[in-house]
Amino acid sequence: MVWVLRQILLGIHILLAIIWVGGVLFVGWGVYPASKKLAAHHQRTFLKALMQWTHHLFTLAGVGVIITGVILGTVLGPLNSWADVYSTAYGRIWLTALISALLTLGWGVFISYRQAMKVFANERLWITAENGDAKPLNKAMLLIAGIESIEVFGFLLLIGCMILL
Repeated sequence: MVWVLRQILLGIHILLAIIWVGGVLFVGWGVYPASKKLAAHHQRTFLKALMQWTHHLFTLAGVGVIITGVILGTVLGPLNSWADVYSTAYGRIWLTALISALLTLGWGVFISYRQAMKVFANERLWITAENGDAKPLNKAMLLIAGIESIEVFGFLLLIGCMILL
């Protein structure tokens, strides 16, 4: 029975990870480049609405990944004490994944999202772009891409940890 419960929780963990990681990557590498075809005013409206809606979904998925990961490693896994976390290879990799997930989620929630919303709220950037000078807006959007790419490194570290487990 415990094995069946573990497999169900593992399936939920993987599904939530796909939503979190896949969603962030799809928005960043698929939707954002396609939105550059829109006029600045429409691009701003679209991206702001998209970020506001997906932010909550991806945050919840990330929290779900972390919670299910903790349960899979402890209650339904091999880590029975803090000593197991520090004294076993599994425990050290699990702890690395936990810290990476928390930092990656925190970065997305408190840094990346806020920077994007700050750019979307900057009227002058968008008006200047609509008037023919897109350089300041492009610079601001490049900064967002750079800041959000740090999440990708966190995801790669998490995937590496999962492969090792």
